[in-house]
Amino acid sequence: MINGIVFDLDDTLYEQRAPFADAITALFPTFPINKLSSLFLQFRHFSDLHYMKTIRGEWTLEKMRYERIRLALQAEDFYAEDKDLSKFQAMYNQALERITLPKEIQQILDFLTTQNIPIGIITNGPVERQTNKINALQLKNWFAPNTIMISDGVKIQKPDPKIFKLMEEHLGLSEDTLLYIGDSFENDVIGAKSANWNVWWFNHQHRPLPDNQSILFDQEITSFEALKQAVLTEKNLQR
Repeated sequence: MINGIVFDLDDTLYEQRAPFADAITALFPTFPINKLSSLFLQFRHFSDLHYMKTIRGEWTLEKMRYERIRLALQAEDFYAEDKDLSKFQAMYNQALERITLPKEIQQILDFLTTQNIPIGIITNGPVERQTNKINALQLKNWFAPNTIMISDGVKIQKPDPKIFKLMEEHLGLSEDTLLYIGDSFENDVIGAKSANWNVWWFNHQHRPLPDNQSILFDQEITSFEALKQAVLTEKNLQR
């Protein structure tokens, strides 16, 4: 039985590719439009890959943000000038101020609220940055402050199962009754399964399964509409 649902934030509760694409097209107008999806996946890959270096103090946050876009563009055979690479984060931040909840996500959150299903958020990232996104999306209309867990605030990063165990304490629910929904296989699927949670891989970017990785998730979902239908019709959801 599922008694509570916890969500990832980035590219799960909102569609992260849209603000990314806005920043890219504004700053690099010659970048091929048909390669934007591939570039975004490269960007997420290098972001996840190098974020832990900032946690360990090996890189500053500014260096990580610079390198992730430089390496992503380079992987797509596009070489930008240093001055433009340095401008990207500010342009991306401006685009993130305009993010909105997909209608399907709002419908999911409204449904879970009316059904009195406990919900939460676990997200990696700096507290101020993630809080700004949460505020832009007005997520506090649905989530209580003590059920929004930002990795830098609690000093535990996904996929470490300790952050999931901390959420169990906050929700007052046991591991076998919790469902986690997230887009990152490495951080979300592996992390939640390491904590013995149920997990749905929200693979709406259609990423391939990582090499030599077994299927750990309970369900793979590939669109916001499919996610809505899966939540609304989940037979094991405790109402």
